[in-house]
Amino acid sequence: MKFALILTFLFMTTSAEAASGGSLSQLEAAAKAPAIVPSVPPPAPAEEKGARPPQGLRLLRSVPSKYWERIECWQDYARPFASEPMLHKSRHETREIVDAFGTNMPRTGTFLLHYGPRWNSNTGRVVVLLHGASDNANRAWATPAVQLGDPGRPGLLQALEAQGNRVFAITFPHKHGNLFYEAQYLADAIDIIAAATGEGRFSLVGHSAGGLVGRVYVSGYRAGAGWTPYRGEVDSLVTLGTPHRGQDFAFRHPEFNYYFMKDELAANAPMSWDRVLVYGQWRDTFEFSIYSDNFPMQQQTLWDWTGRYPVSMSSPDHYTTVYGGQGYVSHSQGLNSAIMKGGNFLNGLRQYPVPPDIDVTVVAGNNNRIENVPQTEKDGPSDGLIFVDSASHTADLTHPSRTAPIRSVVLDENHVTIAFSRPVAELVTGLLR
Repeated sequence: MKFALILTFLFMTTSAEAASGGSLSQLEAAAKAPAIVPSVPPPAPAEEKGARPPQGLRLLRSVPSKYWERIECWQDYARPFASEPMLHKSRHETREIVDAFGTNMPRTGTFLLHYGPRWNSNTGRVVVLLHGASDNANRAWATPAVQLGDPGRPGLLQALEAQGNRVFAITFPHKHGNLFYEAQYLADAIDIIAAATGEGRFSLVGHSAGGLVGRVYVSGYRAGAGWTPYRGEVDSLVTLGTPHRGQDFAFRHPEFNYYFMKDELAANAPMSWDRVLVYGQWRDTFEFSIYSDNFPMQQQTLWDWTGRYPVSMSSPDHYTTVYGGQGYVSHSQGLNSAIMKGGNFLNGLRQYPVPPDIDVTVVAGNNNRIENVPQTEKDGPSDGLIFVDSASHTADLTHPSRTAPIRSVVLDENHVTIAFSRPVAELVTGLLR
């Protein structure tokens, strides 16, 4: 498995009202530019198909699936989305996903809802699975080991269904999309699932940044008015390798910038340099950098860990990469600048703990060895990408009125296997039994 692909499984101000700056202001400006994705023609009215969709939502298409009962593409036309720019290298490649969206570069405001094969026959909990950055629901939950050469190995979809659960999953349109937007897609999916199942209580399981999506939704952290509020319908939340206190990988390992600047899927991660010296010539790499509008989620998940885990002085331009400025082979705007570009998202989220009636478990991995990856995060205990201190963090999630403590579990897993290994499957299915 290529290292940059593993990295991108992750990968606004101090109040929700103030959070209208940063990433969202960038997206609003971008919305004035020409659309970067083809328009999807509206379908026939839902009433003609014998079903009335939830208010503000439109079913665009439904396609068969090898792994799911079906995959539906929905459009939310009622919320104030602004078009998110997307690099061509961030396009979707999985055939089923592209067919369901109708394009490999979906428009903002659309999302996929995956129905588990037994969603209409099992009688257990209704579970919604949330994937991380640069991923999709097929790979994350149905064929999680495909990149490790084991496409037949089952994932949490199969494990949860075997225990009688009714499983659904979401695929987000942008591989590095805004977390506020992804929380809205979750709210929309819950409305659709509730109408299909008649159930009013749900369990959420999120891998990596997907855990933040669930946390943002239930916490009520919103970018101003116009978005669906939390309605109190979630009874449990499980996060797997989620950066609850963020990450700063791109800044503490600047040597990978040369790899990330390549315009190919294998390098689908943001650079921390916006100019690079290549063969004696300075190259502008701003569009591939974390300071651009192409990586809002990556900006939002940033946190400065350099005080606890110092950056190696052997890394190229280590000082200017972290603090900004002109180095020997690069120019950087710095970690703090990128955090501000994301509206200081995690600092704002800290003010919105998880409601006390939700059962919460955060699962962290402490195995920094990832198969076929020569170098991973070793500046401190980690799962190869996320520090254990971040993935196991519970203080910011804990509501003052909570009586039952939030569980924090650390397993011998890396950032990839923490989403599907047997111990993880046994843990998650046990929690949701």
